[in-house]
Amino acid sequence: MRNLFVLILLAAFPSSAQQGLARQSAPSIPPAEAPALKVAQPYRIKQQGGGLGIFVDEAVVLHAVGEGPSRVWAAERRRRDQRMGVVSLRYEWIDGRTCPALETVIADIGRLPPIKMAGLDTEPRGAFSDVTEVTLIGPPAEGNMRDLVLRRDEMGPVSRWWRASSKALEACWQAKQPYIPGAYDLRAKLSTAQDEVEIMRP
Repeated sequence: MRNLFVLILLAAFPSSAQQGLARQSAPSIPPAEAPALKVAQPYRIKQQGGGLGIFVDEAVVLHAVGEGPSRVWAAERRRRDQRMGVVSLRYEWIDGRTCPALETVIADIGRLPPIKMAGLDTEPRGAFSDVTEVTLIGPPAEGNMRDLVLRRDEMGPVSRWWRASSKALEACWQAKQPYIPGAYDLRAKLSTAQDEVEIMRP
């Protein structure tokens, strides 16, 4: 009896309606997830100091998503400015896909002049005052994957590079973390002060 009822019901509908009912009843197939991309933090920058009532404490992490020509860069920063006693805090991101200057800034790291350590016959010059100190941590041009190079100066090539980079990137900072399909491990590294301590440790 049930089969007879089904046959009568199908006969009452034209074939186009039957196809529509079949499409409506078919389960929807969710879109395939994007393949996972490798996420790393090869570069870290720290800027601290100042004077004459103006002080800055800034940490920046550069995230590399993917590898090879399709690699995407993102930047994350946590910054504290103090101007004549007034403190402001900023936590922001840069999406390298919409900010070509970010890749240029990173390329310029490889163009920093080499530096030698002071030996028995050389001595460093005197220190500067009322300026910020900039630290750059990253991989060497050659060497082990786990090797790190740390360069820090006050008025040297690293500081000059970061001052110019800061101006080039200023318009790119945004409050929202960029969404990159497949970047499941792209997570904030500077959302808290303790996070900053951990990620900035060489």
